[in-house]
Amino acid sequence: MRQAKKFKYRGEKSEILDSIIHEGYEIKSLKHGNTGHILYKFPSKMHAWEMCWTMDLQTAKSGVTKYLAKHKDATSEESKSPVESNLDKIRQ
Repeated sequence: MRQAKKFKYRGEKSEILDSIIHEGYEIKSLKHGNTGHILYKFPSKMHAWEMCWTMDLQTAKSGVTKYLAKHKDATSEESKSPVESNLDKIRQ
């Protein structure tokens, strides 16, 4: 019976880069060890605000902006009583 050939990993370690602050939110970045691509970590609306990685910084910034806007809307609605929020809807 033939023995399996041993494989030695030849990739490099990923390098953690400085984080980018956008609208007070920290976007983490790293340089991928095998591909050399720069990746940015951000909350994705398409994935129920789970953290995702992208190679496009503008996509990460727009995801953060959408996340902060949703988070801001949710906290403003929670701070009002149900009667106040209904009155605001009637007045508009």
